[in-house]
Amino acid sequence: MTIDYKIIIGSPVDEMQKKTIEELVSATFSEINTIYNKWNPHSEISTLNQLKGKVTYPISQKLESFLKFTDQIVKMTEGRFDPTIEPIQKLWKEKLANGEIPTNKEIAKIAPAVGWDKIHVENGYFYKDHDHTAIDLGGIAKGFCVDLLVENLNAAGYPHVYVEWGGEIRCSGKHPSGRPWRVFISNLGDQQQENGIAEIDLIDQAIATSGDYLQNWKIGTATYFHIFDATTKRPLVSAPHSIASASVVAPTCALADGLATAAMTFSTVEEAQQWSEQINKLFPETHFWFIENAREKSEEKSEI
Repeated sequence: MTIDYKIIIGSPVDEMQKKTIEELVSATFSEINTIYNKWNPHSEISTLNQLKGKVTYPISQKLESFLKFTDQIVKMTEGRFDPTIEPIQKLWKEKLANGEIPTNKEIAKIAPAVGWDKIHVENGYFYKDHDHTAIDLGGIAKGFCVDLLVENLNAAGYPHVYVEWGGEIRCSGKHPSGRPWRVFISNLGDQQQENGIAEIDLIDQAIATSGDYLQNWKIGTATYFHIFDATTKRPLVSAPHSIASASVVAPTCALADGLATAAMTFSTVEEAQQWSEQINKLFPETHFWFIENAREKSEEKSEI
């Protein structure tokens, strides 16, 4: 994803251990690339995206498990998180790059391919209902990669780990000083810790953020950004009082990632907060922070 990552091992390591860790990290990224990365034309997910409708195809146990986990997030968010947005997202991004927006006719032509109910996974096999149905796992694959890095490092004998990739963070164990790993959520690009909206100790937890600032397009008076609404088949629009960012703490980074993406689809912070309270009843370990749109700066999380 051409995004830097940062890994801290919370205990001393020698050169041989460092080499082992580097090999483990490389193997983990390779696994993500070969199974879940739609940008890799030879990945397993790309193979499924290229299938014709109604063609049954065998898939790996790892991808089957991940798609079933994705199914849980889709249902939990009542379809607000839906990776089958890929074909409509591709149409919009091609148009937006040229300073245009798709016509209603163009949207209507692609719309029947969108919907998680078009996807079927059972007993190691996959098929889809529509030729043009395609999956973009970008909304949770980065968080899942962070999870895998932490879990693989833990399994290799490193219990104290901090992993951050593109702002998604998961920690295990303790900071080298013996305290919990600590992060702060900045206030839309203000990197001063004292101006942050929250300071959080992550104790075997993860945090992910979605926002309207990473990729956007201004067409006329509207500013569209990279998160899409599966129900309207349109990208979200930055506007006064819309949600500028949503940060979520959860037991895993993939879960935090999916919930943060879903939270962005609400029209107002108030609506998102009401929804987050319902999620919190299902998962008491989750916590949400929202920033209302005031604009034009970016938010990052920093280890402190």
